[in-house]
This record gives sequence, C-alpha cells and structure tokens, in this order.
Amino acid sequence: MEQFIFRHIKRYIKKHFSLEYKEICRRQKEIFPKMMSNAPDLGGKDNSLAGNLTMFIIFLSFYEATDHRLDGNAIDELLIEVYNSIRFLSPLMNINHKIILNPFRKYLYKSYKKYADDVKKNQTEGKWLETWLMRVNPNNTDEGIAFTLVGCPLVQYAKKYGYMEIMPHMCNLDHQYAKLMHAKLIRTHTVATGSDSCDYWYVPDKSETAINYTGVII
Repeated sequence: MEQFIFRHIKRYIKKHFSLEYKEICRRQKEIFPKMMSNAPDLGGKDNSLAGNLTMFIIFLSFYEATDHRLDGNAIDELLIEVYNSIRFLSPLMNINHKIILNPFRKYLYKSYKKYADDVKKNQTEGKWLETWLMRVNPNNTDEGIAFTLVGCPLVQYAKKYGYMEIMPHMCNLDHQYAKLMHAKLIRTHTVATGSDSCDYWYVPDKSETAINYTGVII
C-alpha cells in the first residue's frame, strides 16, 4: 500500500509541480529516512497496521519537500485521485449485498482479532507499545462492519513534530475506503479530535441506518 500511495504522490507532484519535480523528489529522498528515524517501532512487517504510519510519513516527507505545498487540500485531491484509480474494484466490494458483506466481514473480523492477539502478545514482551489497540465489533452489531482503534501513533507523531494540521485530511482516507465499499462510515470521535480512540462503523450506503443517520460524522 505504501508503494502504491508513493507512486500516486509522485504522479501528483509531476502534474502540479512539473518544473520542480526532480528537485522535490531528491529532497523527499533525503527527508524521508530522517523522519522515519523519529518514528516509533511498531514491529515492521510483522504488524499489519504499521504500514499506515509509514504511509503517513511518506505524505509528510513530500509535504516538507514541497515547502508545505502538498497541504491538506492537495491531500484531499490526491486521495480522490487514488480512489478513482481503484474504483473499478467497487462492485466486488459492495456491502449492500449480503453475499459480499458476510464473507468480507468474517474475513476482516478474523484478521482484526489476530491483530489484537498479536498486539497483546507483543506488548507483554515490551514490544509494539505505541501501536493501535483493536476492539472488534465492540457493540456486537450484526449490521455492517464495526471496530474501534484505541490510540493512534500517527497522531502522536503529528503532535510531537507539528503536523496536526494534516491529520483531518489523512483521516479522510477512511471515508474514501467507505465509498469503495458502497458504505457510509459512521464515526463519532477520533484521536485526532481529542478522544482516546477512533470508532468505525461501516454500514451499507443503501441501508436505513445510513440514510436516516443524522448524528455527527468525522
């Protein structure tokens, strides 16, 4: 996923900053390892969510390499381009159809529970201490796909190094993912907005819940 995003960012840079493209890429190549050296150790490839922090730092390194011109608005535009490049997958992920939702949810919950078990095991050994904690389907709903992530190393990194203005735009990636699944993401709180966790409830976008929900979504 990180390399996929990396290629899209470079394509965006080449399109919008063509005369500076080579210099921006050179600067990003220098900046990225320095920024990664400040990142917490989340377990690398053994941690299935660790790549999210790497992806965030890729964005930040281009943000710095462009003298902050790859800002929040540019990230929003870029994420739409990313979505458009893979929306051909959307019919295969349409959770309005139970024949798709049920096995997809089963697969995700199994992988999420494995992740939660891996975190517990590693943290008892003093590892992965700054990674997300995972609660799978905390409200025991049989509608859509639900989970909660407790803590956020992206937010901790952003707070420590002064990038909180980017966080709301990075969080928007989850809503692009919802579109891909023909879903509505009902999320009422995030770590970026001051909570200790981020709640995720992806419901089919044609469901009564999605259509009638009038509460806050962030």
